[in-house]
Amino acid sequence: MEGVTRIGVSLEPDLLTEFDKIIAKKGYVSRSEAIRDLVRDSLAENEWKNDKEYMCGVITMIYDHDTTGLSEKITEIQHNSIEDIRTTIHMHLDHDRCMEIIALEGELGKLKQITNDLGSLKGVLRCKLTMASKATAHLHYIGVRND
Repeated sequence: MEGVTRIGVSLEPDLLTEFDKIIAKKGYVSRSEAIRDLVRDSLAENEWKNDKEYMCGVITMIYDHDTTGLSEKITEIQHNSIEDIRTTIHMHLDHDRCMEIIALEGELGKLKQITNDLGSLKGVLRCKLTMASKATAHLHYIGVRND
């Protein structure tokens, strides 16, 4: 494996057993790839702690469109953030719920604030920011990861 440095890792047997169970469930073909992903996640975590970092991302929001005044509030927040928002996609999930996908870029602190402003509205059921650093291409999640 050219361009790769081999390292050794010592783990307690119980910890290794649990790690092997998790990586098997996720479908990793090797411990090495799982450890590489953990290292990538750790490096990415440092980036999303810096609110001045320039990021690109999407906000995925599920909301009840029958909530009085909610559509107007969502539109107002988007218009107030026009310098960061690049485009939106609106989907009807069923008779009562809609999904809005908002593509945006800018300083991380601003993207977090837009996400918080939208997510705190009455009638918003779920609001999650997923982003990538243009500089490193690390993928970042703000919200619960279900993997």
